[in-house]
Amino acid sequence: MHDDDIERILDEFYREDFHYESGRVLGSMYTYPPDIVLKAFFKFYQANLGNPGLYPGTARMERLVVDFLLKLTSGKAGFFGHVLSGGTEANITALWAARKMGFRKILATRDVHFSVLKAADLLGIPIEYVPMRDFAMDPRALEETVEDGTIVVATAGTTPLGYVDPIEETGKICGDLRCYLHVDAAFGGFVIPFLNELGRTNIRFGFDVQAVRSVTIDPHKMGLTPYPAGGLVARENIFAKISVEAPYLMEGRSDTLLGTRQSGSVAASYAAILHFGWDGYREIVEECIDTTDYLVFRAREEGFEILAKPVMNIVNIVVEDPRKVQRELFRRGWAVSTNPAYGTLRIVVMPHVKKEVVDEFLKELKRVYF
Repeated sequence: MHDDDIERILDEFYREDFHYESGRVLGSMYTYPPDIVLKAFFKFYQANLGNPGLYPGTARMERLVVDFLLKLTSGKAGFFGHVLSGGTEANITALWAARKMGFRKILATRDVHFSVLKAADLLGIPIEYVPMRDFAMDPRALEETVEDGTIVVATAGTTPLGYVDPIEETGKICGDLRCYLHVDAAFGGFVIPFLNELGRTNIRFGFDVQAVRSVTIDPHKMGLTPYPAGGLVARENIFAKISVEAPYLMEGRSDTLLGTRQSGSVAASYAAILHFGWDGYREIVEECIDTTDYLVFRAREEGFEILAKPVMNIVNIVVEDPRKVQRELFRRGWAVSTNPAYGTLRIVVMPHVKKEVVDEFLKELKRVYF
């Protein structure tokens, strides 16, 4: 088939999809990256860090990305990490390593990311839910439940609400026991450090909490890198715990869950770090939080109830029958997500969500709901 004909066919499928440039994707933790970042992705699309011996330049870039992720998570130069396919692989990998180290039960809240449930199922580790207080893990309830040999998964930026478990208090509780404290900061890891600098929060979620042993943090969320680009950083070499022999590879071993690793993501992540820099990421977070505040103000002004004060750039609007409202909005060209357990529409205020989009959305929501 001729290339032009193929492109016409592809365009037909493309038109069926939502696209971030429209501003109407309001329920996703993703946005479109800069052109130079996409260019970097395709420049290195052939690289496969599943066999790093063939790609020393890409492997060196991965270490530079990991160094930036460690800076975000208060890590040190000698710590370990990989750029992985996303938060799911990162969480599964951390819990896999913890099981190999002899830890046998997971404690987390019901707002933990579903990838932790997948990991528990795959790895055969029982999971027990810790009660919440004010939409985050209740440290008193944790203290009553935790014991030696336990994995505690704390979340820094829950997917439903964007709330942060009390990681400092959790660290103190775990510090007195033989625990494995893993922090899922897939979303919050690129947000909280800048909220702290902006004086909006004072949250410690990473390796500045002594008991924290590993952190998930995703460049393909607020790091503005294209899929797939997750990250896992660790205080110790947990990757050695899951390493297996792979004699046909240049280095003879494989220390990640995936054998083939799409490593254009590594180059794209590094390009994004170079493009934005620390100050640029802070400006992005500031703009998103400013738009978040605007959304909360305008939603209340239009008669909607906000479930809880946002900690970061995630807003939950209370509605009856959220799924029904979601379907009608979708029919009208708006993509939002829902939290049925909380009875809300969930809006993630990513960089493509501007104030004019907020106004247009609220007008549409009023037409649908009232």
